[in-house]
Amino acid sequence: MNEFLAPTQGTCTVVQYAQAFNNLSQYAGYHADTDAKKRDHFRRGLNTKLKDHLNFIRTDTFNELVILAITQEDCIVAHRAVRNRKAPAG
Repeated sequence: MNEFLAPTQGTCTVVQYAQAFNNLSQYAGYHADTDAKKRDHFRRGLNTKLKDHLNFIRTDTFNELVILAITQEDCIVAHRAVRNRKAPAG
């Protein structure tokens, strides 16, 4: 295995992406054998909007990054819902 082909989030939720990532990373060997490597690969696989939100935020652990990504995703979804409610009909 030359490179760990980590999954990308695509249209999945962060929770779904994290589950798929964890399932695959256990077979990645040295490509994901440290918390820092897992954080790096996970961050790169996030969708663009979340990546932009989390780009300058540093986390100490992989789990902290996942929790932060879930929180940011919840905020984005809530903001989108409010914006859609305020949109004029017609």
